[in-house]
Parts: sequence; C-alpha cells; structure tokens
Amino acid sequence: MKKLLSYFFLIVVLYIESNGQQQPLYSLYLFNSFLINPGITGSVDYLPIRLTVRRQWVGIKDGPTTLALSTHYFIENNNIGVGGFIYNDKFGPISETGLQGSFAYHLNISSINSKLGLGLAFKFFQFKLDKSNAILIDENDASIKKGVTTRYAPDADFGAYLYNEKFSVGLSTNQLIQVKLNIADTTIGKNQLIRHYYLFANYKFNVTENIDLEPSFFVKGTFKSPWQIDINVRAIYNNLYWGGIAYRTSKDLIVMLGIKYNKFYFGYAFDYTFSELNKFSSGSHELLIGYNVFEGKQKGSTLL
Repeated sequence: MKKLLSYFFLIVVLYIESNGQQQPLYSLYLFNSFLINPGITGSVDYLPIRLTVRRQWVGIKDGPTTLALSTHYFIENNNIGVGGFIYNDKFGPISETGLQGSFAYHLNISSINSKLGLGLAFKFFQFKLDKSNAILIDENDASIKKGVTTRYAPDADFGAYLYNEKFSVGLSTNQLIQVKLNIADTTIGKNQLIRHYYLFANYKFNVTENIDLEPSFFVKGTFKSPWQIDINVRAIYNNLYWGGIAYRTSKDLIVMLGIKYNKFYFGYAFDYTFSELNKFSSGSHELLIGYNVFEGKQKGSTLL
C-alpha cells in the first residue's frame, strides 16, 4: 500500500481511530441528557419533545453538525419509562444516521427522597463515508477508490440516573458493542467504535424566593482518548428564564441562555475556543427547542 493518502482520509482516521472521540458533543447536556443516558427515560411527569441542533467550528468547511429529535414517557403503573430519538451526526465526509429506542425502570429510594432510573438503549445506525470529493496527493493510489461506502450496524447504551427535585447524578456508557467498521478499501478502514463514558451532576440552590443557582459538572471521554470536563453554573429566575456560563477543559468558554414559555422551551449555547482552532473557527452554536406534552398533569415523577 502506498503511503501517500489524502487529507480526506486523515480526517477519517482522526474520527474513528481509537485516539479520538466518536460521539457528538453537547453543551446543553443538562436540558436533554436523555441523548447520552437511557436511565433518564421517563424521569419527568410529562412527555418532553426536544429538537437539538448543533453546528460546531463555524468557519471550517464541513465542520461537525448534529441533529437529534427525541422524546420519552413514564408509564406510571409499571414504573417504566420508554422513549427514543432519531439523529444525524456529520463531520466532513463522514456521517452517521440512526434510530435509538430505550427503556428504564425507576426505583423509589425513600431514604433520600429520590428515584433511581436504570436504563438500556438499543440503536441501529447507518455509517457513511463519502469519498467522491477526496483530493488525493497521488491520483494513482490504488488503495483509495472514490465513491460512497455505507455500513449498517447495531449498538447499545446503558445508564443509571439518580434524581429528585434538587439534584441529579447520571452515569452512562455508550457504544457497548464496540462495532468494527470496515469503511475503506484497505486495512486502514478496519476501525472499531469504542465505549464512551459520561458522568454528570447538578444541584439547585434557592438563593431568593425567585432566584435559583445551579452549579454542575460533566465528565466525558474514553480510555483511549483524552477526557474532557465541563464546569457550569446557571442562574434561574422564576423557573422561566435562565443564563449560564461554563468552561470546558479543551479550552472552551460556553455562554448559555434559555427561556420557558407555557409548555415551550428554548435554549441556546455559544462555544468559543481558546485553542489553536480559534485561528480557523469563529465558535460553535447549539440550539434546543422543546415542547412538554401533558405538563402539569402530575402523572409520574416530579423532576423538572
């Protein structure tokens, strides 16, 4: 095999090889943690419909883009939550589109006035590598054939979620099966998806009658790549308006804003990086739009 590979294939290796993360990044993780932890399935007393849109590294052509539409519901008589989401995650020539279904069983822990959700999710996804626009250093390199390579595969996630009105703690692992994907024309494409681990926690303090303060943190990573930590704090006014700020250890500063109007929910985050990427990118944007069906009917848990 010739050693002259296009920059295009370097992106593939960086994305899929074991020294890089393979899951979407979210800044508004607290407001749709269901995407990363199936233990959250059914943890609220309404049916939350959430659309998450993230455009990362604006200014860099074909930077990472993520779309996800999700919902979940609590079946009170059985203490079971069911839900699912569809998603598309794209970065340059690589895209992943999938459907995930999840369920969770919720246990009452009366000693700490809390609940524990234990969840399992199964998904089926399409992984696509578009080599049609590859610019090769050596156009005669036989190891690379232009075209579109598509693979289909299953996967599974597990999550645990401890929560009540004041706090929540979530621990989850994604890509349990660690599917092997042969996406290229040589052994360079025989890469394996690796398990990702997530841990987050938050606590809400009552500062005044109308103002709450909620610090939180989020740890994410793999055992084959650097770990990231988000440290966040947000202020909430009348449970309707909020603003927050966060620092990510990858040298990112994040500003977040949100508003709740009736049963509608809107959130926005802007990420600015102080790493070398700021020479090429003006930042990242994330938007969350939600609607809470059945809100106020007090069907199941009372976590908001």
